[in-house]
Amino acid sequence: MAEPAARVAALAGWALLAEPTSGVRCGEHDRSHVMAHYDVGLRLAQPRADLVVRVGDTPTSKPLRQWLAGVPQVLLDPHAAWHEPTRRAELLLDGSAAATLGALAAALEARLPQHDGDWLAAWRGADAAAAEALAAAPDPFEPRAWAALEPALPEHAIVWLASSMPVRDVEAFFPSSAKPLRFLANRGANGIDGTVSSAAGAALATGRPAFLLIGELALLHDLGGLLAARRAGAELTVVCANNGGGGIFDFLPLAQHGDPALYEEHIATPSGVDLSHVAALAGLPHRLAATPDEIREAVASPALVEIRTDRAESVREHRLLVERVKASLGDPGE
Repeated sequence: MAEPAARVAALAGWALLAEPTSGVRCGEHDRSHVMAHYDVGLRLAQPRADLVVRVGDTPTSKPLRQWLAGVPQVLLDPHAAWHEPTRRAELLLDGSAAATLGALAAALEARLPQHDGDWLAAWRGADAAAAEALAAAPDPFEPRAWAALEPALPEHAIVWLASSMPVRDVEAFFPSSAKPLRFLANRGANGIDGTVSSAAGAALATGRPAFLLIGELALLHDLGGLLAARRAGAELTVVCANNGGGGIFDFLPLAQHGDPALYEEHIATPSGVDLSHVAALAGLPHRLAATPDEIREAVASPALVEIRTDRAESVREHRLLVERVKASLGDPGE
């Protein structure tokens, strides 16, 4: 699907908002119209659009979902699953994504539509500003950690994204890459259940090296899967952001307005588990890393790589990053 999607975007002059698991953000196809950091840009402005062509499920990004709710859509759903929470789709298409996009690209080639260069330039400016702001962020910081993996990942690697913050941070901050990488994730009602098992299963089924990006609570929730991966001989590298609890909840109003002690005990639920002991249990080396260089060195061979961060500082840095992008762009307009 990546090649015809890229052709459509290039011919129409459209921004291609490529969620990582779509398979369009990374690969050898034309990525000149791929926007890897649309989540950040949409937090600052909701650009006008006359129509959106969406392929598959709605991405995780909340700013993107909010933007889609106000834009007419054509939904191309290869599985006919009717995943249309915005109820804004004016046309639902049940069919092969690659074939449909290929036909659309052929039609556009015949018509040679006019492009709105300023509109596309605004998307590209926000995308570049987000990448620059991330590069300037301090270490350790989860988005920088995930983005830092790109040079170290081998071609055709499996990158499994855990729920909560890892899947959201990768959607917002992982760069576009020429490497053919396969991003996978469990999304929906399952939450954090079986995340390690899923990543190990993907490694075993494909025979490819797998990298699991996960928080410590999700990791501890599937210790049995970690042991099963060891017994089955899965080539699995676990990169774990250990921030002392469920970091995603710190972004919610409850974190500021609830009773601090009760919030920490019942919502954030820090475990206090030493992850070096978890690594020993699974027969994996335990490596601490904080900077991009340390992270890339740590994932050179299968291990449990621990990145220790502070939850409150992480929330602050996420918000400061958006402010830095806003400052660099000035008033992005509408």
